[in-house]
Amino acid sequence: MDQGASLLTHPLMEYLPTQPHQRHDTLEANLDAIQREGGAHKYFGKIAAGYDAKREQTPKWVCEQRLIEGMLSDLPQGSVVLDCPVGTGRFLDFYKAKGLQFVGVDLSGDMLVQSALKLAPESDVEKWVAACNAKNTIMPFRVPGKGVLVNGDVRQLTGLPDKSVDASVMCRLTRWLSPDDCRLAMRELQRVTRKRIIWTARVANHPHARAVELFEQALGGWKIARNEAGHELDFRVLMAEPA
Repeated sequence: MDQGASLLTHPLMEYLPTQPHQRHDTLEANLDAIQREGGAHKYFGKIAAGYDAKREQTPKWVCEQRLIEGMLSDLPQGSVVLDCPVGTGRFLDFYKAKGLQFVGVDLSGDMLVQSALKLAPESDVEKWVAACNAKNTIMPFRVPGKGVLVNGDVRQLTGLPDKSVDASVMCRLTRWLSPDDCRLAMRELQRVTRKRIIWTARVANHPHARAVELFEQALGGWKIARNEAGHELDFRVLMAEPA
């Protein structure tokens, strides 16, 4: 049985997203509204469940995976990685294989469901979903000895103390953030991170391009140590370290 598909009708899908937007009476109406809104608020329900299958064999995905895993590969076992947005958990297998702890953060509870299904039996995920519904909030999903999935926003990482993680990953988000929000996100990542910040950005020739200079201006006491071409020259995978 396909685990993602089996949870599509679960009540968790009916009360998410938690971010402010107009609520409708049915799941189908909510999904239609979310898709019309676009941006980061569209990754719920069926879109979340089908996210990996639509992308994981594309050149962009394969290149991102290789570069980001390479930028994390020298971290010692037990290091803590903040993955925001964690999405469907595309890097979770890598974290587990390398013995890295993780804090996975996402605005979309439905994306967190997909990540949780990579970490635990479906029965455990269903119990968590039921508990979330009972309290009408998205509670952390904990995997003892490995990490935690939490609902949150990279622009305001409440609950994460200063310098509490060794590395941070922000993949495929900058195009959904305004320039000001990109600056907020980078400053928040610098606040919580000790060693390195890794992110992706389309830096030119696109309506949602975010220039490298934008990120450089947001770095205080940090510097860009790597700036690698992704599947296209204008799509970059960048890494910053303390200066």
